[in-house]
Amino acid sequence: MIEDYFVDSYLYEEIEESLKKIATKNDIKVLNVDDVKSNVPDTTWPSIKAIMMNINFYTKVSYQFRLAHELSHLLYGDTSLQDVYQFSEFGKRGEELLAHKNAIKMLMEVERPTNVQSFMEFYDVPSWLFDYVEAEYSLQG
Repeated sequence: MIEDYFVDSYLYEEIEESLKKIATKNDIKVLNVDDVKSNVPDTTWPSIKAIMMNINFYTKVSYQFRLAHELSHLLYGDTSLQDVYQFSEFGKRGEELLAHKNAIKMLMEVERPTNVQSFMEFYDVPSWLFDYVEAEYSLQG
């Protein structure tokens, strides 16, 4: 079990670095903050290409999935639709659903999982996104 923890911890760090490289390559600023309350979600400002990741945000969804989701707003979304985006694991429509789907795709390109269930568990992806994960896994197979 301890070995699994270290492997997961190492992989999480590697994936986070890969996502931050994508951000840097696209002139997106990512700021990790730990001095805000746990109910303040990760926030993206398209006009200044900036993302605030709340390290203390209370959610079961992994930091890596949340970062990929926020990056997806800036890389693949319509940045003219909203001034600000805030992470919600329950966002099932429009730009939020698109960001969820693109986060799944982005993470699979960074670190391909061994199977759909391991992807869901590793990133703590909300269960309602299972069908999208399964579809993307099949496309990248």
